[in-house]
Amino acid sequence: MPTRRRAACESGQWIKREFWVIAKLRTIAWLFAVTSVTGVAAWAQETEKRPSGVPPPAKLPARGPEKGGLASLYPGDKGIEKDKDVVFAESFEADSVGALAGRWNQFNTKLTTLVDDVPLGSAGKKSVLFTHVGGQSEGGHLYKCFKPGFDQLFLRFYVKFDPDCAPIHHFVHMGGYNPPTPWPQGGAGTRPKGNERFTTGVEPYGNSWQWDFYSYWMEMRGSPPRGQTWGNCFLGDAKPKAEKGKWQCAELMMKLNDVGDSNGEQALWIDGKLAGHLGKGFPKGKWTFDRFLPGQGGDCIRWNDQKGDSERFRVAEGGEPFEGFRWRNSDGLRLNFLWMLVYITKAPEGHVSKIGFDNIVLARKYIGPLATGKVRTSR
Repeated sequence: MPTRRRAACESGQWIKREFWVIAKLRTIAWLFAVTSVTGVAAWAQETEKRPSGVPPPAKLPARGPEKGGLASLYPGDKGIEKDKDVVFAESFEADSVGALAGRWNQFNTKLTTLVDDVPLGSAGKKSVLFTHVGGQSEGGHLYKCFKPGFDQLFLRFYVKFDPDCAPIHHFVHMGGYNPPTPWPQGGAGTRPKGNERFTTGVEPYGNSWQWDFYSYWMEMRGSPPRGQTWGNCFLGDAKPKAEKGKWQCAELMMKLNDVGDSNGEQALWIDGKLAGHLGKGFPKGKWTFDRFLPGQGGDCIRWNDQKGDSERFRVAEGGEPFEGFRWRNSDGLRLNFLWMLVYITKAPEGHVSKIGFDNIVLARKYIGPLATGKVRTSR
């Protein structure tokens, strides 16, 4: 025993000091237990379950803002194109369709007209209208390429489907091509390699007219019966309704992964309400071939490329964490195109379908629906 400690023991001072320390610790422990008993119990339980040396699980990323955004700074979108975080904006305010064509790499002027119909709250007076006639064509598009590209983008647009509009086969897409091209590329039914392309569509699915993603990337899932890789979808039973006869606001966010990781993300808002957000570790759910079903677990089925056949398996009730998006395996592939597509293949001969677009904004930050009233002064 060290000399000082021996001396303290001999004089009785060490024993007194030890009793004082123990009493003080008991008092602190009692106070802490009274004020935080629930937190202490939860911490103890979590520590007991977690193996030694394993850190606590990280909190899931924020699920995205549902209010505010860049649009709240610019009522009616007036002047939003001048914001430093806005990459591109189109409100179709022009004297003719021809005058708009120079703003896009491709603009199908044969199927488009300018009309005096705008979303509520818009500062503009015109929108663009696509008119499709069954048996005469499959649709039209506006296409814009951005070089060299971005690692994260938000796309907000307004759309109005005529009540008699035929089912949409494919719709608005955003993504990346390497190298960037001033025209949209093909690739339907083939899995991207990771260094040449990825895409996500925002689509009102078929006869159900419900919004969902339609995504192509290097780790997409195969479809029955032969494992073909058609676009994957992700919202399950939570698909919001694509309403006809009225303007709806849709906003897509895509965030690229770091090369070597699957930390890419995507999110979708309809009329300012978050419809889905997926990234590494969230949400929980299960895959059924090319569909991810949030909140579901139990029996699953998938296509196994190595076996050349489907296989069944089980996951926990409530599902397992989503693996995230490995959009790319090369830094040369970035977000660099916007494709406002109207593609209709099941319209009866002569059937007329009309689809309007307006207030398109592409930005580095969340945009949100059109704002009215006073300008919000802070972000």
